[in-house]
Amino acid sequence: MTFSFLFAKKQVMVAAIIYLAAYLIASFLDLSTTALALQRSAAHEGNVFVTDAQTYMSARAWIITAGAGLTMVGCVVFAVSNAGRVEDAWLRRPMRSFAVFYVNPWAPAAIGKSPLHMLSFAIAFVAMRLLAAANNVLIHVYGFAPIGGPIEWIARRSSPVFGFAAVIVPLFYVLAIAVSPLAARMIVAWRNPPA
Repeated sequence: MTFSFLFAKKQVMVAAIIYLAAYLIASFLDLSTTALALQRSAAHEGNVFVTDAQTYMSARAWIITAGAGLTMVGCVVFAVSNAGRVEDAWLRRPMRSFAVFYVNPWAPAAIGKSPLHMLSFAIAFVAMRLLAAANNVLIHVYGFAPIGGPIEWIARRSSPVFGFAAVIVPLFYVLAIAVSPLAARMIVAWRNPPA
Protein backbone atom coordinates (compact mmCIF):
# COMPACT_ATOMS: atom_id res chain seq x y z
CA MET A 1 0.00 0.00 0.00
CA THR A 2 1.27 3.44 -0.88
CA PHE A 3 1.33 6.41 1.46
CA SER A 4 -1.25 8.27 -0.63
CA PHE A 5 -3.72 5.34 -0.38
CA LEU A 6 -3.30 5.14 3.40
CA PHE A 7 -3.61 8.91 3.69
CA ALA A 8 -6.81 8.86 1.62
CA LYS A 9 -8.39 6.18 3.83
CA LYS A 10 -7.44 8.10 6.97
CA GLN A 11 -8.80 11.31 5.42
CA VAL A 12 -12.19 9.65 4.76
CA MET A 13 -12.38 8.28 8.31
CA VAL A 14 -11.37 11.56 9.98
CA ALA A 15 -13.80 13.60 7.84
CA ALA A 16 -16.66 11.18 8.61
CA ILE A 17 -15.97 11.25 12.37
CA ILE A 18 -15.69 15.05 12.52
CA TYR A 19 -18.86 15.46 10.48
CA LEU A 20 -20.77 12.94 12.59
CA ALA A 21 -19.75 14.77 15.77
CA ALA A 22 -20.91 18.13 14.35
CA TYR A 23 -24.15 16.56 13.12
CA LEU A 24 -24.90 14.96 16.49
CA ILE A 25 -24.26 18.21 18.38
CA ALA A 26 -26.48 20.20 16.00
CA SER A 27 -29.18 17.51 16.15
CA PHE A 28 -29.09 17.41 19.94
CA LEU A 29 -29.47 21.20 20.05
CA ASP A 30 -32.37 21.06 17.60
CA LEU A 31 -34.25 18.24 19.33
CA SER A 32 -33.66 19.47 22.88
CA THR A 33 -34.80 23.00 22.01
CA THR A 34 -37.86 21.53 20.27
CA ALA A 35 -38.94 20.08 23.60
CA LEU A 36 -38.29 23.47 25.18
CA ALA A 37 -40.32 25.35 22.54
CA LEU A 38 -43.25 22.95 22.88
CA GLN A 39 -43.58 23.93 26.54
CA ARG A 40 -44.95 27.28 25.38
CA SER A 41 -48.73 27.32 25.08
CA ALA A 42 -50.09 27.11 21.53
CA ALA A 43 -46.69 26.01 20.19
CA HIS A 44 -46.62 22.95 17.97
CA GLU A 45 -44.06 21.13 15.86
CA GLY A 46 -44.04 22.19 12.19
CA ASN A 47 -42.20 19.07 11.02
CA VAL A 48 -45.07 16.81 9.98
CA PHE A 49 -42.77 13.78 9.91
CA VAL A 50 -42.28 13.79 13.69
CA THR A 51 -45.87 14.42 14.75
CA ASP A 52 -48.93 12.26 15.04
CA ALA A 53 -52.23 14.16 15.25
CA GLN A 54 -50.38 17.24 16.60
CA THR A 55 -48.43 15.19 19.18
CA TYR A 56 -44.64 15.49 19.00
CA MET A 57 -42.99 12.06 18.82
CA SER A 58 -39.47 12.34 20.19
CA ALA A 59 -38.50 8.72 19.42
CA ARG A 60 -39.50 9.16 15.77
CA ALA A 61 -37.51 12.40 15.62
CA TRP A 62 -34.38 10.58 16.82
CA ILE A 63 -34.92 7.72 14.33
CA ILE A 64 -35.23 10.20 11.47
CA THR A 65 -32.18 12.03 12.82
CA ALA A 66 -30.17 8.79 12.79
CA GLY A 67 -31.22 7.95 9.22
CA ALA A 68 -30.47 11.45 7.98
CA GLY A 69 -27.12 11.38 9.78
CA LEU A 70 -26.09 8.17 8.03
CA THR A 71 -27.13 9.65 4.68
CA MET A 72 -25.15 12.85 5.31
CA VAL A 73 -22.06 10.92 6.46
CA GLY A 74 -22.38 9.01 3.17
CA CYS A 75 -22.35 12.35 1.34
CA VAL A 76 -19.16 13.36 3.18
CA VAL A 77 -17.47 10.02 2.40
CA PHE A 78 -18.48 10.38 -1.25
CA ALA A 79 -17.06 13.93 -1.33
CA VAL A 80 -13.74 13.00 0.26
CA SER A 81 -13.36 9.87 -1.87
CA ASN A 82 -14.03 11.79 -5.08
CA ALA A 83 -12.39 15.12 -4.22
CA GLY A 84 -9.78 14.63 -6.93
CA ARG A 85 -12.48 14.37 -9.60
CA VAL A 86 -14.00 17.80 -8.94
CA GLU A 87 -13.29 20.18 -11.81
CA ASP A 88 -11.22 23.25 -10.98
CA ALA A 89 -13.78 25.56 -12.59
CA TRP A 90 -16.40 24.55 -10.00
CA LEU A 91 -13.94 24.93 -7.14
CA ARG A 92 -13.29 28.50 -8.26
CA ARG A 93 -17.04 29.20 -8.60
CA PRO A 94 -18.78 26.74 -6.31
CA MET A 95 -22.04 28.69 -6.07
CA ARG A 96 -22.40 28.72 -9.84
CA SER A 97 -22.11 24.92 -9.94
CA PHE A 98 -25.61 24.66 -8.46
CA ALA A 99 -27.09 25.97 -11.73
CA VAL A 100 -26.21 22.64 -13.37
CA PHE A 101 -28.75 19.90 -12.62
CA TYR A 102 -28.31 16.12 -12.79
CA VAL A 103 -29.96 13.02 -11.38
CA ASN A 104 -27.09 10.57 -10.93
CA PRO A 105 -24.14 11.98 -8.93
CA TRP A 106 -21.90 9.11 -10.15
CA ALA A 107 -22.53 9.82 -13.85
CA PRO A 108 -19.45 10.95 -15.80
CA ALA A 109 -21.16 14.24 -16.66
CA ALA A 110 -21.90 14.97 -12.97
CA ILE A 111 -18.84 13.66 -11.10
CA GLY A 112 -16.94 16.88 -11.82
CA LYS A 113 -19.29 18.77 -9.48
CA SER A 114 -21.33 16.24 -7.49
CA PRO A 115 -18.76 15.71 -4.69
CA LEU A 116 -18.83 19.47 -4.10
CA HIS A 117 -22.63 19.39 -3.97
CA MET A 118 -22.78 16.37 -1.65
CA LEU A 119 -20.40 18.04 0.79
CA SER A 120 -22.36 21.31 0.55
CA PHE A 121 -25.60 19.43 1.31
CA ALA A 122 -24.00 17.72 4.33
CA ILE A 123 -22.70 21.01 5.75
CA ALA A 124 -26.04 22.71 5.01
CA PHE A 125 -27.85 19.98 6.95
CA VAL A 126 -25.85 20.83 10.07
CA ALA A 127 -26.54 24.53 9.50
CA MET A 128 -30.25 23.74 9.07
CA ARG A 129 -30.34 21.91 12.42
CA LEU A 130 -28.68 24.91 14.09
CA LEU A 131 -31.19 27.27 12.48
CA ALA A 132 -34.01 25.03 13.73
CA ALA A 133 -32.55 25.18 17.24
CA ALA A 134 -32.41 28.99 17.06
CA ASN A 135 -36.01 29.01 15.79
CA ASN A 136 -37.03 26.85 18.76
CA VAL A 137 -35.34 29.19 21.23
CA LEU A 138 -37.16 32.17 19.68
CA ILE A 139 -40.45 30.29 20.07
CA HIS A 140 -39.71 29.52 23.71
CA VAL A 141 -38.58 33.03 24.62
CA TYR A 142 -40.69 35.27 22.37
CA GLY A 143 -43.39 33.03 20.88
CA PHE A 144 -42.04 33.98 17.44
CA ALA A 145 -41.18 31.32 14.81
CA PRO A 146 -39.35 32.72 11.76
CA ILE A 147 -39.22 29.27 10.15
CA GLY A 148 -42.37 27.77 11.64
CA GLY A 149 -44.55 30.80 10.90
CA PRO A 150 -44.30 30.52 7.10
CA ILE A 151 -44.71 26.73 7.32
CA GLU A 152 -47.94 27.16 9.27
CA TRP A 153 -49.21 29.93 6.95
CA ILE A 154 -48.68 27.78 3.82
CA ALA A 155 -49.99 24.62 5.53
CA ARG A 156 -53.28 26.36 6.40
CA ARG A 157 -53.76 27.17 2.71
CA SER A 158 -52.64 23.80 1.34
CA SER A 159 -51.50 20.84 3.46
CA PRO A 160 -49.05 20.31 6.34
CA VAL A 161 -46.67 18.30 4.14
CA PHE A 162 -46.68 20.93 1.38
CA GLY A 163 -46.26 23.74 3.92
CA PHE A 164 -43.25 22.02 5.46
CA ALA A 165 -41.66 21.19 2.09
CA ALA A 166 -42.35 24.63 0.57
CA VAL A 167 -40.27 26.30 3.29
CA ILE A 168 -37.65 23.70 4.22
CA VAL A 169 -36.56 22.53 0.75
CA PRO A 170 -35.74 26.01 -0.64
CA LEU A 171 -34.13 27.02 2.66
CA PHE A 172 -31.95 23.89 2.59
CA TYR A 173 -30.97 24.51 -1.03
CA VAL A 174 -30.06 28.16 -0.33
CA LEU A 175 -27.98 27.06 2.67
CA ALA A 176 -26.18 24.48 0.50
CA ILE A 177 -25.32 27.20 -2.03
CA ALA A 178 -24.21 29.55 0.77
CA VAL A 179 -21.81 26.99 2.30
CA SER A 180 -20.44 25.78 -1.05
CA PRO A 181 -17.35 28.06 -0.88
CA LEU A 182 -16.44 26.37 2.43
CA ALA A 183 -17.04 22.96 0.84
CA ALA A 184 -14.81 23.95 -2.10
CA ARG A 185 -11.98 24.94 0.26
CA MET A 186 -12.29 21.61 2.06
CA ILE A 187 -12.17 19.70 -1.23
CA VAL A 188 -9.07 21.62 -2.31
CA ALA A 189 -7.41 20.66 0.99
CA TRP A 190 -8.35 16.99 0.50
CA ARG A 191 -7.00 17.05 -3.05
CA ASN A 192 -3.60 18.28 -1.86
CA PRO A 193 -2.39 15.80 0.76
CA PRO A 194 0.94 16.44 2.48
CA ALA A 195 3.95 15.01 0.67
